[in-house]
Amino acid sequence: MSQELGLRSALLPDKATISPEGELYIAGHSVVALAQQYGTPLYVFDRATIVAACQQYQQMFQLHYSASPIKFAYASKAYLAPRLVQLIHEQGMSLDVVSGGELLVAQRAEFPMQEIFFHGNNKSEEELRLALRLGVGRIVLDNWYELERLTKIAHEVGIRPQVLVRIAPEVMADTHRYLQTGHAAAKFGFGLSNGEAQAALLRIVRDDQLDLHGLHAHTGTMLRETRPFTETLERLLQLAYEVQQETGWWPDEVSPGGGWGIATLEEAQPGLETLAMAFQQTMLTMTQQFALPAPTLTLEPGRSIVARAGIAIYRIGGQKITPGGVQYLFIDGGMADNIRPALYGAQYTALPVTALHEDFDQEFRIAGRYCESGDIQIENVTLPTWSRYDLLCLPTSGAYCLPMASNYNLVPRPAVLLVDENEIYVMERRETYDDLLVRYL
Repeated sequence: MSQELGLRSALLPDKATISPEGELYIAGHSVVALAQQYGTPLYVFDRATIVAACQQYQQMFQLHYSASPIKFAYASKAYLAPRLVQLIHEQGMSLDVVSGGELLVAQRAEFPMQEIFFHGNNKSEEELRLALRLGVGRIVLDNWYELERLTKIAHEVGIRPQVLVRIAPEVMADTHRYLQTGHAAAKFGFGLSNGEAQAALLRIVRDDQLDLHGLHAHTGTMLRETRPFTETLERLLQLAYEVQQETGWWPDEVSPGGGWGIATLEEAQPGLETLAMAFQQTMLTMTQQFALPAPTLTLEPGRSIVARAGIAIYRIGGQKITPGGVQYLFIDGGMADNIRPALYGAQYTALPVTALHEDFDQEFRIAGRYCESGDIQIENVTLPTWSRYDLLCLPTSGAYCLPMASNYNLVPRPAVLLVDENEIYVMERRETYDDLLVRYL
C-alpha cells in the first residue's frame, strides 16, 4: 500500500476494505455495485463505525470520569434520519434537536421524547408548542425572547417544562470563526459578563413558571484541546454557585456542549480519555470548592459519531486542463450536497473507488457541477491517472454535508444508505424531478 493510500484509507469507515484488484468495499459491499444500483451522488454510512464511536464515548468516560453521572446526547444536526435515530437510541444515547422538523423525525423513529434536548436560538411559538405537546425532556432557552415566549405558552397550557439556560461562556476556541459558538459576540446564549445570564436564572427561579434543570453552553466544533471545555464548565459552575448563594438553586445538569474533533490527514483524532480526565479534574475541583453535589455532565457529540462513518461517492463526468496547468475533474455533485468547503473552507481528500493500487501521481482539482466558481470540493489532491476509474470517494463526509444540502440549480438531492454485512438500508431515497416540481403551484 502506498503512503498516500495508507494515509487516506485511515479516514475511511471501520468496515472499509480494498480488494486485491484495488476496489473499495464497505462492510463487504462493492462500492461500484452500490453506485450502479442506487446512482450517484451517493452517501454510504457504515453502521459499525457509528456503533463503535458511541461505545468509545461510553467506555472512555466509564474508565476516566466518575465525578458525576454522565449523559451523551447525539447532536442530530450532524446528520439525522429515522433509522439513524433508532441506531443512536439502541446505543443508549439521548438526542439533541434544533428544529420542529428534527423533532418530528425523532417522533417518527419513536425516540423517547423525555430523552430529547430541544436547542436553537429562535424557536418559534409553533415549535415550542409542539415540544410541549410531545413531552420533550429539556427545552434549552437561548435568549430573553424565548424565555418570555415559553413562559407564556407554558402558563397558558398548564405545563411546567424542564429547561436548560444556554450561556455564552465567553471562551474562545481555536477553530474557524464560523465554528466558534461561545465567545462574547456569538449569536447563541445569554451573556455572562454583562449579567444577562445571572438575571435570566434569577428570573426563572423566582417566577417558578419553568423547571430550571440546568445550564448549557457550547464553544465551537472541531476542537482538539480540552481547555475550551474545562473553562466552559468552570464558568457554568461558578455562575450556578452565585445563583445558589442568592436563591438556594443548584443545577441537576450542566452541559459544556460538544465539538470534539475528528481525524484528518494531518492529525489523528484526539483521545477521548484526555477529555474525560480533564472533565473529571474540573468537576471535582469546583464542586469540592463549593461543597455542593456534582451535577450530571451532559456532552453532545455529533461529528465525532458520524463523520468518519460516512463516505460520499461521485461519478466523474469529465476533465479540463487549463492553460495554467490546473487539471480539473468534474463530479456530478458538489456544493449542493456538501457546501462546507465553500462555506468555511472545510478540507477533504479523495480516493478512486477502483484502481486503488495504481500510483497516486497526478494532481487534480475536484470541481462540482454547480454554476458557481466557488464550487470546488478539493483544491488539490493527487490521484491515479483518471482514465483508470470513473468513481471518486470522499471520506469523512458523514457530518454536516447532507443536513446543509440544498436543491441549488434545482438538482435533486442524493440517496443515503446505511450498510452492514447483512443489510443495505436506504435511509433516504434519491429525490426525483417530481419531488422538486410538486412544490410549485
